[in-house]
Amino acid sequence: MLRNYLLVAIRNLIRNKVFSLINIAGLALGLSTCFVIYQYIHFEQSYDQFHADADRIYRIPIEYTGNFSTLQFSATNHPAVGPALKADFPEVEDFTRLVRLSLYTNAAALAYEPPSGDAVAFNEGKIYVADPSFLTMFSFTMKEGAAATALKDPSSIVLTESIARKYFGDQPALGKELKLNGDNLMKVTAVLKDIPENSHLQFDILISFNIMSEKWGYDIWGWPEFYNYIKLKEGTDPKQVEAKLPAFREKYLGERMKQYKFQSKFHLQPLTDIHLKSNFSQEQSPNGSERTVYFLSLLAAFILIIAWINYINLSTSKSLERSKEVGLRKVVGAHKYQLVSQFFFDALLVNLLALFISLGTIPFSLNWLGNVVGKDIAGFVYTSGWWYSSSFWVLVPAVVLGGVLLAGLYPALVFSSFKPAVVLKGKFFKSQSGIAIRKYMVSFQYILSIFLVAGTITIYRQLAYMDKIDVGYAKDQILVLKTPAVYDSTINEKINYLKNELKQYPVVKDVSVSSEIPGHAIADRNKIRRLTQDPGDGFMTYIQSIDHDFTSTFGVDVIAGRTFEEGESMSPVFGFNRGPAKPVKVVLNESAAAGLGYETPEAAVHEKIAFAYGSGEHIAEVVGVVKNYHQTSLKEKYKSILYIYPGDVTWRYISLRVDTDDLSNSLASFEKTYESAFPGGVFDYFFLNDHFNSQYKADQQFAAIFTTFTLLAILVSCLGLLGLSIFATTQRTKEIGIRKVLGASFTTILMLFSKDSVRILIVSYLIAVPAIYFAASQWLNNFAFHTGMGWEIYILPPLGLLLISLGTICAVCLRTAFINPSISLRQE
Repeated sequence: MLRNYLLVAIRNLIRNKVFSLINIAGLALGLSTCFVIYQYIHFEQSYDQFHADADRIYRIPIEYTGNFSTLQFSATNHPAVGPALKADFPEVEDFTRLVRLSLYTNAAALAYEPPSGDAVAFNEGKIYVADPSFLTMFSFTMKEGAAATALKDPSSIVLTESIARKYFGDQPALGKELKLNGDNLMKVTAVLKDIPENSHLQFDILISFNIMSEKWGYDIWGWPEFYNYIKLKEGTDPKQVEAKLPAFREKYLGERMKQYKFQSKFHLQPLTDIHLKSNFSQEQSPNGSERTVYFLSLLAAFILIIAWINYINLSTSKSLERSKEVGLRKVVGAHKYQLVSQFFFDALLVNLLALFISLGTIPFSLNWLGNVVGKDIAGFVYTSGWWYSSSFWVLVPAVVLGGVLLAGLYPALVFSSFKPAVVLKGKFFKSQSGIAIRKYMVSFQYILSIFLVAGTITIYRQLAYMDKIDVGYAKDQILVLKTPAVYDSTINEKINYLKNELKQYPVVKDVSVSSEIPGHAIADRNKIRRLTQDPGDGFMTYIQSIDHDFTSTFGVDVIAGRTFEEGESMSPVFGFNRGPAKPVKVVLNESAAAGLGYETPEAAVHEKIAFAYGSGEHIAEVVGVVKNYHQTSLKEKYKSILYIYPGDVTWRYISLRVDTDDLSNSLASFEKTYESAFPGGVFDYFFLNDHFNSQYKADQQFAAIFTTFTLLAILVSCLGLLGLSIFATTQRTKEIGIRKVLGASFTTILMLFSKDSVRILIVSYLIAVPAIYFAASQWLNNFAFHTGMGWEIYILPPLGLLLISLGTICAVCLRTAFINPSISLRQE
């Protein structure tokens, strides 16, 4: 019996080659897309799951209200939080802290001087200071050394495998010594395997927290720039611990909150929630989005549904041609279950063929997806992904079974229940219910396609808006050099020497030094107030160190007063070049001036303010106000920024506005000049526009993924439309021949076959418009600055689908219309 079912199914596939190819290709495309998307979703949801005690580890972020409400919800917290929680809460088994080394130093250069050969030196960006418990709380894989002792010694340094290879090649790294910033000798005590892609903690190098003194943030209730993690004891209810945090906060910060008129809140954030459910400031690495994962889940389901709709439409339509076969089978005594089994067996064969094809395309699809998102998705899938998950092998047969039931059930039940005489007369061809069902399913396809195309247009409109918008400064042709970490009294002289030497090159139009650059989050922040206000009043603002050439180098507009003048730096606050106190001059941006209560930028000029920085509070005169510019991405509002001209070691970047002609020779000259100013320093540079655009990498990746899958969804829909058009014209071949004999033109025939599709498309468009408006507005609201919803998202999707539909129908009608009428009239 099964052999007979298989033979009949194969004969049907061969007899209807075009329909079989369309069915299998559409279904395979839908299945492949669905599987790839869900592999990516599984990857996103796997973040930090590999840690042995992931379910007991929590991060402690902080939220501000009151005078500090200008600060966003921050992933970092005070360095004393972890030790205090361990001391006060018996439920806390352990704690660890992490802080970027750049908080303490303007650069981090590592050098290895082998016994023989040239020294190897690089600037490193991902260096963090961590407690000794960091490597025991988290389950990062050790390649060399022991996790329990790796960070105990103050001079210890832990490298990842790639970094160790960069300095030592294939030689063992354990025990070797590296120099940090020229004078700090660090001993390699461990080497980790490279940090997994699915870890929210991303670093290259760790230094022991034991190197820090209390003065530099080891155990103080201030400086909230430290990542704090705790591990609860087994069986502890985190909600009970969190309920005690308000009293804990009041114990240690109560007096300070009263003094400065602010409130802070602590939370327990589960480790495994950080990647997808956290969008705080100061995140240790770029996070994913739970909303994006949810949306991609819907997209996968939509594409699979579209593929199933095509399959059902074509299967049921083509099954009509088998009505006489069914009638004859019933006449000769076939039982109902035999007819049902045959249709299900046909559907099973098609689904299995589509499944094998889709599984074969997954490796190529995963490699493409990995390239788009910049992560080794394929490696994750092959080592710990769904191939090793029982849920994947449950999903695959479930999807296949769903396709078999959906495609086989309808024709099997309908045909098996008809009387032989009715079926043999072909009356089922005129069933209005069958036609209506197919129209509804085609309409659903149109709605999804219109929605997805509109979404793609919205995304690219926003990306184009972000690319073209005036960010408030000149980001093109700005070359940025990183300053070396020099901690002596000669730093300012060396910086000034380098600036003056660089200005001598004809290609250099301007040079400025600063603590931060546009496009990068400002690290320093503190309280600012009008001098007439109470010391407890004011608000938190970002503080950026710049020199007198900053506004001219970056093209920042001074809209009131002036910028700094040469030699107008304030007295040193960190210990070098101490001399008589100088009057402090500062510059504000528009947001800071408005936050202080000045109605216009001009009203702020020559006013006296007080700000906390370094050794204490400083009284200063506002000499100018600059126009707001986008310090970070357009997702965020304008930052409130106070600009100071310091007199000591805060410079991290040297920015050059250059002519980019003959850039390679210019860079070689700049490097020689740099090395003459800082012998042994590492010449490291980047271009500002590349740095700024990197903020939108995640949005560009999402756009590429969304667009690709949208095109696949449209392709699947087109395959279904093509199949239905071929079927419709095949069924009406004789009618077309008669109309041609009676003088009908090709245009008349085309209108006859396209009017139903146009009607369905119009109705689908009217249904899709509200969904387009809601989804587009919700997505755009993620950006503080965004484009509007232009006419394109409402007009182009239906217009594009109309052209595709008419083109498909036209191509099919042309093939049929040019058949000789005498041949058409002879067809059954």
